[in-house]
Amino acid sequence: MGEKIRRLIGVVLIIVGLALIASIAYKKIETSKRQKELQNILEEVINEEPKSKEEGTEEKSINGYKPIALIEIPSINLSQGLVEGITDDILQYYLGHFADSAGPGEKGNFAVAGHRVSDYSEAFVNLYKVEKGDKILVKANKKEYIYEITDNFIVDPSNVEVLDNTSEATITLVTCTVGAKERVIVKGNLIETKDL
Repeated sequence: MGEKIRRLIGVVLIIVGLALIASIAYKKIETSKRQKELQNILEEVINEEPKSKEEGTEEKSINGYKPIALIEIPSINLSQGLVEGITDDILQYYLGHFADSAGPGEKGNFAVAGHRVSDYSEAFVNLYKVEKGDKILVKANKKEYIYEITDNFIVDPSNVEVLDNTSEATITLVTCTVGAKERVIVKGNLIETKDL
């Protein structure tokens, strides 16, 4: 009887393990699919002139979210789409723009959040590796905004001053540390704007 129970437990554990692996694989595939959809929409959005908020103007969306820009950090091989908002459902698949912060290329603090590691997105998994002088490229509104990284540090989650507005055009990227007890903060200054 004991041998049968051990075999049954072994089979159950194998099935549970396979189900977990399948679940994680599905989530990663779904995230990749959504990122590709966003990048396709962003190709159109990036090449459009900024629209005024006129009545009747239809904005593009991806799964109900407003696409904003494509963010690239060549030093860590990152290319990710950015949408408006930082809710859990947004960060599950995309990088999110803090709604009250400046937009790409604007004066002020252009603030972006993303997951380091989750079952779905790992957009900022290597963000901690960037160095002072590395470039962040942001493509939006027929422009490429080039930011140069000035700082990379860790703060307590209660230290929200890193999101404060600035008088110059700056960028702040936010993600978690391993274990999500603290936040990795990457800061940069706008150094160049190019037409696309």
